[in-house]
Amino acid sequence: MSVSELTPRKELPLSVLGLWRTCESRILGALELLHQHTILVLTVLFGLCLIVIYLHIAQLKTQMVTAMAFRGSEIYTRALNEMRIWYTVEVVQRLHDQGIEASEGYRDHQGEIPLPATLSRDLGRRLVAGRSGERLELLSPYPFHQGKKSGGLLDSFQGEAWEFFTQHPDSDEPFYRFEQVDGRESLRFAKADRMKKECVECHNRHPDSPKRDWQIGQVGGLLEVVYPIDSVETIMGLSWQGTYGLMGMLVVIWMGGFWLVVLKLGRVASELEEEVRDRTGALQGVNKHLELEIHERQLAEDTLRQAKDNLEKRVQERTGKLAASNAELIREVAERKRAEEDIRKLNSQLVQRSAQLEASNKELEAFSYSVSHDLRAPLRGIDGFSQAVLEDYDEKLDESGRSYLRRVRSASQRMSQLIDAMLNLARLTRAEIHTQTFDMSAVVRAVLEDFQKMEPDRQVECIVAKDVFATADPQLIRAVLENLLGNAWKFTQQQTHPRIEFGHEQYKGQAAYFVTDNGAGFDMTYVHKLFGAFQRLHAYTEYPGVGVGLATVHRIIQRHGGQIWAEGVVGKGATFHFTL
Repeated sequence: MSVSELTPRKELPLSVLGLWRTCESRILGALELLHQHTILVLTVLFGLCLIVIYLHIAQLKTQMVTAMAFRGSEIYTRALNEMRIWYTVEVVQRLHDQGIEASEGYRDHQGEIPLPATLSRDLGRRLVAGRSGERLELLSPYPFHQGKKSGGLLDSFQGEAWEFFTQHPDSDEPFYRFEQVDGRESLRFAKADRMKKECVECHNRHPDSPKRDWQIGQVGGLLEVVYPIDSVETIMGLSWQGTYGLMGMLVVIWMGGFWLVVLKLGRVASELEEEVRDRTGALQGVNKHLELEIHERQLAEDTLRQAKDNLEKRVQERTGKLAASNAELIREVAERKRAEEDIRKLNSQLVQRSAQLEASNKELEAFSYSVSHDLRAPLRGIDGFSQAVLEDYDEKLDESGRSYLRRVRSASQRMSQLIDAMLNLARLTRAEIHTQTFDMSAVVRAVLEDFQKMEPDRQVECIVAKDVFATADPQLIRAVLENLLGNAWKFTQQQTHPRIEFGHEQYKGQAAYFVTDNGAGFDMTYVHKLFGAFQRLHAYTEYPGVGVGLATVHRIIQRHGGQIWAEGVVGKGATFHFTL
């Protein structure tokens, strides 16, 4: 027998038989009351369910009508806006290059086409033609006009919408309001019309434009849709009639099932009474058994007292052991405190060492910068005097002497290039980073155009991904692209069909940019040497260079908090990936 089974009972409970008789009488009384008013209770409950369902369907109907009106307005504005952009790019600009102009009064002039805004207003009227109460218009405080103004803001809603869009130039949210229009409850829905690049060029040069200083992204107007709510309700009328008809069918089905439930309840009541009588006889036997069990529990109280005494002795023994363990724990805490103090001292020393290392790095950079400048003057002298000897004593020197002097000049010029590279690397180490968002694709195209101008006879296939934007220092990232693209341009010079590609992809949840070529490539065994200063994997006579370009790229990417890695195959090209 466990200790939990030996719990003493101070007083006896009520007779189980008496408690059961009380519960039995209450249950029978409740069943009798329910039996007498069953129909009324079920009818009230079913009526409440129907009312709740009706209110929910009415609320759902209102939400669906509003959602359909919003969806229709969104489709109208999006279709009209996309059409106008397509018409501007594919029609107006192309015909303008052929001498065909767009104007407000195109109907009165042979050989002219409508302005995009004029076509949008005409198309908006045609789209809602035959739809009572619906309107689709393009509006602006600066409309194109010819003799008279049209398309301007007409009422307070349009004025408030214009003020909202101008105060929130970066928001793409619509401005809307439900109000009475021509005696009908309607949704007035407005979206901002922002100036695209093509629109800005046209509006700033067109003679009929009232405003000539538009900028890309500026709010130029608004698209308004007036959508009557009752027209949506009319479209949905048949489906709601079917729903209400289904509710009527449910009522009929419930009436039939209701009588079946009443009959079933009668049978259940009689069966329950018989079961209660059987349970009463069984509980009388259980009551006798419980009396015997109570007597046994009284006998177990003595055993429990003895167990309690033994437990107290064990508690005293355990208390002594616990005191010894507590003293050991106190010693361990003291030792840990001493260890923490030692760690704090080591951290303080580490901070001092970091400061000293930073100062040493700054002194080393200053020393490198000074030495590089001091080496320039003697190198210029060596190169200049070598050139003077070649020019003034050319006839007195044999071919071997002239060759030695040309090697001296070549070595001094290469040394000058190395110094320039060291200075550039030191400058990048000290330069501040000015971060902004810019079009990296445009920078790549500009760098490739510069290379093509320097070697106009080379035919290189250049593939540049469109609209690749990045947030970084534009000048430093241009230096990265000039080095990577310059390497690709240089190492593809021996290919019959050279190819260079720039693009971007996803790497560990962030944008990764890449430059790839089909040039000389490299052995992946030496990939760890690529980004070291003055490291080269190809002969200088075959591919000239000082070996600092990739070290410079690596330093810039690190300062932007990014990563750079390379992949290559000898004779098949190389790919450089980097993140920012």
